[in-house]
Amino acid sequence: MYKGDSHVHSRFSADSKEKLENIFEKAVELGLDEITITDHMDFADREEDDLFVFDIDEYVKTLNTYKQKYKDKLIIKIGVEVGIQPHLYKRYEPVLKANCWDFIIGSSHSVDHMDVGYNDIYLKYKTKNEVHRRYFETILENLDIYHDISVYGHLDFIRRYGGGVHSDHKIIDLELHKELIDKILKKLISKNIGIEINTSGIRYGVGDFHPCREILARYKELGGKIITIGSDAHRAEDIAKDFGEAKELLKSLGYKYFCTFTNRKLEFKEL
Repeated sequence: MYKGDSHVHSRFSADSKEKLENIFEKAVELGLDEITITDHMDFADREEDDLFVFDIDEYVKTLNTYKQKYKDKLIIKIGVEVGIQPHLYKRYEPVLKANCWDFIIGSSHSVDHMDVGYNDIYLKYKTKNEVHRRYFETILENLDIYHDISVYGHLDFIRRYGGGVHSDHKIIDLELHKELIDKILKKLISKNIGIEINTSGIRYGVGDFHPCREILARYKELGGKIITIGSDAHRAEDIAKDFGEAKELLKSLGYKYFCTFTNRKLEFKEL
C-alpha cells in the first residue's frame, strides 16, 4: 500500500524550525514512499510586512539536493502552501505560475486582511456564525480568482481559532452554512481542484480532521474525487500522524483512492 504525506513544513516556514534532514529520516523510518514539503508562502498586504515567505531558488536548490541524496530511499516532492487572499492575486501570480512545483496547496489563513489566528475577526463580525460565514465566503471569492492550485487546504481551518471570544468556536453550524459550503465544493469540483484531509485537527484539539467528516462526505456525494492526505506537520515527530484513522474514515465514506501530485499532475493511489 502506497504511503505518502502531502503537507509538511520545514525550517523554510516561519513557524517551523525543523531540519529537512530530520524530516526525511523520519519519513524513511515510517516507511513512507514519498513526502511533499509544502512550506508557507503567505504574502502580507505590504512587502515590508512579509513574514511567511522564503527564497524560492534556495528552497528548490536545497530540496533537489536532498532528492538526489535520498533517491534510493524516498521520493521527495517540492510543494508550497500559499495563504491566498482575493486582493493579493497579483503578488501570488508569479509563484503560482513557476514551473518548479509538484504540488500547490491554496489555504485561507486570513480573512479581510485579518489573520484568523487572532481574535480581530471575531471582534469585527461579533458572532461565531458570522465569522464562519465570512470565512467560507472568502474561500468562494478566492476560487473565483485563483486557478492554479492543486487542492484547497484544511477547508474548515477557522474552527481552530476563536476560543478567546466564543467557547463553541470549534462547532460549525453545517445546516446554516450548507448552501455556501455546497457552492464551494461544487466550484472546486468544476475547476478540478481537490481538497485535503488534514489530520492536524486531531493534534490541535479540534476533535476531527480538517475538514470535518460531514464535509468530506458531502464532497464525495457531489462527485468529488481529488483528495490528498496531509499531516500539516511542523515537526518531524508529527509526520503521517493519524493517517491510519484518516484512511479508514475515507474508506467508510466510499472513497477508494487518495491522490498525490508530480509536476502538478494528478495521480490516484489505492487507499
